[in-house]
Amino acid sequence: MNLQLIAQITDVELLLKSVHKDGTLFCQQNKKGHIIRAVYFSSSRIVEYRGRVDPNLAETIRSLGRRADIVDVDESQNSVRIVQT
Repeated sequence: MNLQLIAQITDVELLLKSVHKDGTLFCQQNKKGHIIRAVYFSSSRIVEYRGRVDPNLAETIRSLGRRADIVDVDESQNSVRIVQT
Protein backbone atom coordinates (compact mmCIF):
# COMPACT_ATOMS: atom_id res chain seq x y z
CA MET A 1 0.00 0.00 0.00
CA ASN A 2 1.34 3.43 -0.97
CA LEU A 3 -0.05 6.29 1.12
CA GLN A 4 0.55 9.99 0.67
CA LEU A 5 -0.12 12.67 3.25
CA ILE A 6 -2.11 15.67 2.02
CA ALA A 7 -2.56 18.20 4.81
CA GLN A 8 -4.12 21.65 4.98
CA ILE A 9 -2.98 23.09 8.28
CA THR A 10 -2.77 26.19 10.45
CA ASP A 11 -0.38 24.69 13.03
CA VAL A 12 3.14 26.18 12.72
CA GLU A 13 4.76 23.36 14.68
CA LEU A 14 3.24 20.74 12.39
CA LEU A 15 4.48 22.63 9.32
CA LEU A 16 8.03 22.78 10.65
CA LYS A 17 7.98 19.10 11.68
CA SER A 18 6.73 18.12 8.21
CA VAL A 19 9.58 19.80 6.33
CA HIS A 20 12.61 17.62 5.62
CA LYS A 21 15.56 17.70 3.21
CA ASP A 22 14.00 15.34 0.66
CA GLY A 23 11.29 17.84 -0.33
CA THR A 24 10.86 21.50 -1.16
CA LEU A 25 9.06 24.29 0.66
CA PHE A 26 7.44 27.00 -1.48
CA CYS A 27 5.87 30.23 -0.31
CA GLN A 28 3.53 32.81 -1.81
CA GLN A 29 3.65 36.47 -0.86
CA ASN A 30 1.14 39.27 -1.18
CA LYS A 31 1.95 42.57 -2.90
CA LYS A 32 3.44 43.92 0.34
CA GLY A 33 5.89 41.01 0.56
CA HIS A 34 4.14 39.22 3.43
CA ILE A 35 3.99 35.44 3.21
CA ILE A 36 0.37 34.34 2.86
CA ARG A 37 0.84 30.64 2.15
CA ALA A 38 3.51 27.96 2.42
CA VAL A 39 3.36 24.59 0.67
CA TYR A 40 5.80 21.77 1.34
CA PHE A 41 6.03 19.01 -1.27
CA SER A 42 7.87 15.70 -1.25
CA SER A 43 7.24 12.28 -2.72
CA SER A 44 5.24 11.31 0.37
CA ARG A 45 3.51 14.50 1.47
CA ILE A 46 1.91 17.78 0.54
CA VAL A 47 1.52 20.13 3.48
CA GLU A 48 -0.27 23.42 2.86
CA TYR A 49 0.02 26.04 5.62
CA ARG A 50 -2.39 28.98 5.68
CA GLY A 51 -1.98 30.37 9.13
CA ARG A 52 -0.52 33.45 10.74
CA VAL A 53 3.06 34.18 9.64
CA ASP A 54 4.92 36.28 12.17
CA PRO A 55 8.36 37.75 11.35
CA ASN A 56 10.24 34.80 12.91
CA LEU A 57 8.25 32.24 10.93
CA ALA A 58 8.65 34.31 7.75
CA GLU A 59 12.42 34.27 8.22
CA THR A 60 12.39 30.50 8.72
CA ILE A 61 10.20 29.87 5.68
CA ARG A 62 12.37 32.12 3.50
CA SER A 63 15.55 30.39 4.68
CA LEU A 64 14.14 26.89 4.04
CA GLY A 65 12.00 27.56 1.00
CA ARG A 66 11.64 29.17 -2.37
CA ARG A 67 9.29 31.92 -3.52
CA ALA A 68 6.55 31.00 -5.98
CA ASP A 69 3.99 33.25 -7.61
CA ILE A 70 1.50 30.42 -8.09
CA VAL A 71 1.16 27.20 -6.12
CA ASP A 72 -1.65 24.92 -7.30
CA VAL A 73 -2.35 21.76 -5.31
CA ASP A 74 -4.39 19.32 -7.39
CA GLU A 75 -5.41 16.41 -5.19
CA SER A 76 -7.25 14.64 -8.02
CA GLN A 77 -4.01 14.47 -10.04
CA ASN A 78 -1.74 14.06 -6.99
CA SER A 79 0.31 17.00 -8.17
CA VAL A 80 1.62 20.40 -7.17
CA ARG A 81 2.13 23.02 -9.89
CA ILE A 82 4.61 25.82 -9.14
CA VAL A 83 5.03 28.98 -11.24
CA GLN A 84 7.79 31.55 -10.73
CA THR A 85 7.81 34.72 -12.81
